[in-house]
Amino acid sequence: MTARKRSERLNEIPATIDVFSASDLAPVGNFTLNDLSTKLPNFFITSPRATRISVTMRGLGVPGVGLYIDGVYQPSDVAFSIPLFDVERVEVLKGPQGTLYGRNAYSGAISYVTRAPANVLEGEVNAELGNGDTQRGSATVAGPIVEDLITARISGSMQRRSGFRNFSDGSNADRDDFDAFTGRVTITPMSNLAADLKYTYVDKIGPSFLYHQVADIDDKHGNLRVTPRFGAATGALAGSRQESRVRSDAYSGRLTYSADAFELTSTSALTKIQFSDTFDIDTMASDFFSARGVSALHDFSQEVRALSSGEGPFKWLVGGYYNRGKLGDCGECGNTLGGAVLGGGSLFQKAAAVHYKGYAAFTDLEYRLTEHVVIGGGARYDEIEQELRPATGIGADAKFHGFQPKLTARYQFDPDRQVYGTISKGFTQGGFNAPLVGTGSPLATFPNQELWSYEAGWKTNFDGRRGNVSVALFYIDADSFNAAATVPTPLGPRVAIVNVGKVESYGVEVDTSYRVTPELMLELSGGYNPVEPTVLSPNTAPGIGNVGEQFQRAPEWSYRAAATYTRPLSSTLSLEVNGALNAVGPTRFCGEAAVFGPCPVRDAYYLVDASGTLVWSRYRLSLFARNLFNTTYVSDFLAQSALAQFGGPAAGSVYGDPRYWGVRLNAQF
Repeated sequence: MTARKRSERLNEIPATIDVFSASDLAPVGNFTLNDLSTKLPNFFITSPRATRISVTMRGLGVPGVGLYIDGVYQPSDVAFSIPLFDVERVEVLKGPQGTLYGRNAYSGAISYVTRAPANVLEGEVNAELGNGDTQRGSATVAGPIVEDLITARISGSMQRRSGFRNFSDGSNADRDDFDAFTGRVTITPMSNLAADLKYTYVDKIGPSFLYHQVADIDDKHGNLRVTPRFGAATGALAGSRQESRVRSDAYSGRLTYSADAFELTSTSALTKIQFSDTFDIDTMASDFFSARGVSALHDFSQEVRALSSGEGPFKWLVGGYYNRGKLGDCGECGNTLGGAVLGGGSLFQKAAAVHYKGYAAFTDLEYRLTEHVVIGGGARYDEIEQELRPATGIGADAKFHGFQPKLTARYQFDPDRQVYGTISKGFTQGGFNAPLVGTGSPLATFPNQELWSYEAGWKTNFDGRRGNVSVALFYIDADSFNAAATVPTPLGPRVAIVNVGKVESYGVEVDTSYRVTPELMLELSGGYNPVEPTVLSPNTAPGIGNVGEQFQRAPEWSYRAAATYTRPLSSTLSLEVNGALNAVGPTRFCGEAAVFGPCPVRDAYYLVDASGTLVWSRYRLSLFARNLFNTTYVSDFLAQSALAQFGGPAAGSVYGDPRYWGVRLNAQF
């Protein structure tokens, strides 16, 4: 585990952490973060399109759940749609992680750790065929270029999927294709000095705005009536189809120097993302109102940190962080609107670019007082400057800052058992509501979000480490919380990010596994998490939630039960059978409603996954199914009053994936 920027055992970390290895992800075809959502208690993700992803952890979410790939922060939530490939493990850290992970990890962080180059020649090939005309493949090769000096790894992945749903003309509605490539080189000129250089390219085309017209949130038989291909009445959008596009180029370089008493690491990263979204806002077959949004992000970051090494009682880490970038600064960036609502033509609205830079200093300390008692603390201070640069009109400047302290204490009975407590603060930075800048509206900028989190937990291995249990109790006081709402402005009703008041989240999480016999492994995890607004600000509009009501997109409970049975068939061949029940409790979706009232509740749903795998030598052949019983469930919802503003005749639901089954081959050499 490297969750605290140093290698350590999971049981030594005073926090709730879920870890998934490559072997955990492969059997049932997990390739995106969305696939992982059912494996994590008190975690929920919706992605009606690649450019509109909502992630909640313990009821609070994007922005607020940070995503990191090999230690590099991903500065846009669009990165949550990037496929997983050549992954060594995924670490999910719950609760504020700002001390080490920065300003936008106030409810948690997700870290992808990819496989490093090797000093011996090795490779792997994966091939998968599934329903929905799914074809997936990946390959990686690693080895020395100059033995013990220069090693390299090259990995590629692709998917072609026509999907499970069709438009009214029979064409594919949820096509989902991607191509991805990573090249990585490590150079070790001395035993205590190493350079790690990496480039990753991703090009993804996915579905967009597949809201089915429904009578209400419980309607499991909605009609997908959006326009398959936009007609002449949409002007510049004529001939376009609904789709989301994401293209990413990511460069990083890490330099590590190891001394007797400390290790010094410098990480530089440049991320370029271009993304667009074309969709039918009115959800009708007619060309009444259609849109395309285009944006781009360029972000450079530099982190330098030093941490102690050795086995002494005092462990320390100090570091500094700098980043700068720009969002929406490209010739095509903006929104193109078209349809009958505009008189049968189209209108382009140039996006206002946001330029930013930030600075941070951080530290994390831990001291072993006695053989059993360990105390720790940390802090991070961030300063962020933003500048709004509209194509025309008035610009604006803003500064935001935040301080994130953290205190921990743990009592370690022995190497396999500990109890711990943590108090930490988290924040996400504020920003601009660009359309309101220059109007005199007090909502032209929105403030930071801040929370305090309190957690106590118990971790233990038992029965000769055949089993383990982790239990965490937590309470979160979010005394300033932002959300998108339709609010009155000098320009009339507009969707803006506003402070909606205070939110309280508390609950329990349990994660346990036990190897009953050498052949049988049982796993059980679950969470209970009431999340409620306690105060709503006067400027709060409908579509956010209600005091004393479970917060939207935050299931009150969830659990997962799984079993894996491995039966030897011969000295070189074995059969591995896996089954899992994933349950997600009732969930409210306010649906950006334009009227006040209780938020609709989506019923609980239960998904069964299963796989059977033949394992021999360096090969694995799997037959797998996700959502085995083809359960229909709503993954996102928009109220009728929200869609009516754009001509929609009914409420809209996005449904989760139906049954997906296929065969997968893995070969290593």
